Amino acid sequence: MPYAWGSTHLIQDFATLGVEGEPAAEVWFGSHPTAPSTIAGSADRLSDIAPNLSFLVKLLAAAKPLSIQAHPSKTRAREQFGLGNPSYSDANHKPEMIIAITEFEVLCGFRDDSEIRSDLTALANASSIFSPWLEAFELGGTKAAVEFAFENNLAAELGNHITSLSRSKVQLYQKLADHFPGDVGLMIGSILLRHQSLAEGQALFLPAGSIHAYLKGLALEVMASSDNVLRGGLTSKRIDVPELMQVLDFSATEDYRVRTKPIANGLLHYPTAVDDFSVFRVEPTASNMLIDLKLEGSMIAVCTAGEIEISTSKDEYLKLSRGQAAFVSDTRLFSITGNGTGYLAMG
Repeated sequence: MPYAWGSTHLIQDFATLGVEGEPAAEVWFGSHPTAPSTIAGSADRLSDIAPNLSFLVKLLAAAKPLSIQAHPSKTRAREQFGLGNPSYSDANHKPEMIIAITEFEVLCGFRDDSEIRSDLTALANASSIFSPWLEAFELGGTKAAVEFAFENNLAAELGNHITSLSRSKVQLYQKLADHFPGDVGLMIGSILLRHQSLAEGQALFLPAGSIHAYLKGLALEVMASSDNVLRGGLTSKRIDVPELMQVLDFSATEDYRVRTKPIANGLLHYPTAVDDFSVFRVEPTASNMLIDLKLEGSMIAVCTAGEIEISTSKDEYLKLSRGQAAFVSDTRLFSITGNGTGYLAMG
């Protein structure tokens, strides 16, 4: 997917895909009808083999900020898709997990009330034009502050007074403004959202209604098989503020970070709160082979470092190098060997 925000080198260097010097934003591994994967060495599509795969895997390479966005619940998606809402491309929800392959920078979730109040107070003290924003927040909390931002675009004024805030806020505003000058998303992204960075292997899980914007880096995404995105700013794509406001969860969240769970030496589980998929990290070595794993379901495996080798109880065998992916229709009993790192998405 050559979206404009994509990196001109990350996917090219990592997976030898895309065109050098041109944006390569995403690579999809799955059977979603928007872009079903093809099987190497044949004309077959994965959707011919697994038409009802419950999950979708992507490589994501961001050189510019992605849109401020959230994804709907399954109930909302079914309802709005059925009504023909043009912001919906299918009837499914889109909970997702993002796992950093390189250092990965994100905006994710709303900041604590005390942090938002502190910055809005500083801005109101710097200029009375921001006083109504502070008043809206004090009266109606984060939701009212978001509504005010969408209804009163003060992005340019924010740029004039951003130095009244911390150095990190100045840097964040400038990073967003360099790509989207004057965009209302500058108010939301700079002031209301939590800014954090993930190291390699760290992950976030974003349930329905979680506001977020990915900023920079290479990551692996695993999500329910859907392409439903409600956008509110920092984008040239379709924006649907009323629908975004309907799906957003306005509660401040401590952290969306996933706490991994060791299963065995070289095998980590990334727990989620949904049934659509499970995610595991494998790190086999010559002295640590993962033999006869009992993780049932369909599987998409992606190698992110070195080489991993997959063998099944059906005497199937495949070696994956960095950036390559494989589909296994019915795992039941399989083994992972080699010397590298990979992720297994299962559902």
